Amino acid sequence: MYRFYCAEADFNKPSIVITEANEIHHIKDVLRLTKGSVIQIFNEHSQEANVTIEEVRLDAILVRVDAVRQEVQKKTRIILACAPPKKGKFEWIIEKCTELGVDEIIPLKTKRSEVFFKEDKMKSKLSRFETVAINAAKQSKRTKVPYIHTMTSLPDVLQNLDPKALHLFPSLHNHPRHICDVLVDTNQRKPVTLFIGPEGDFTPDEVDLAIKHGCLAVSLGDSVLKVETAAIAAVALVKFLYRN
Repeated sequence: MYRFYCAEADFNKPSIVITEANEIHHIKDVLRLTKGSVIQIFNEHSQEANVTIEEVRLDAILVRVDAVRQEVQKKTRIILACAPPKKGKFEWIIEKCTELGVDEIIPLKTKRSEVFFKEDKMKSKLSRFETVAINAAKQSKRTKVPYIHTMTSLPDVLQNLDPKALHLFPSLHNHPRHICDVLVDTNQRKPVTLFIGPEGDFTPDEVDLAIKHGCLAVSLGDSVLKVETAAIAAVALVKFLYRN
């Protein structure tokens, strides 16, 4: 069944008017759906509804709400703070980590970062990133689109960490504990923050700073992973070991 994202849809009402231009274009012009077609809509409150198209207009689509489902809250929130790699691969990270179920994504600015999103371009970048996340949520049948932050420096992220959460800081600095060992030994209802550094890794000073703020320095194994590989591997491990 085709799925569409309407952030503010109120499923307590018997009918909804879809006004998002991208979704109208997809329904009307790309898929050429008409009156009587059954589709799914999900909103920003992790609700999903089966709806039937009742009217297709140029600037709106009227649907009837048939059945509503509320997503069961996951055991563990996953936050990914990742230094964007070169060649536009950050969008690929957003797509794949959305499919895996990450809840928040923070573009991370570090000392060795080679990709920076300037303030004057951040708005357009965020719009593009949110579109990628929405499309990935639609494809993977998620009812929640991850929240994507503006680019934030590592010290600022560390200053605002949840003291009740688990914060994992993988790097290549010969950390003795593997990320899997830490995850297995931890309360699986704690939120998890995963830090992924840039090409060239975090600096020793950044690792020390993270540890001072309560992060656990861990290893992702013997292989040196690219940024995108490390991000996806770390999120996938949390999902697998927590059955989340």
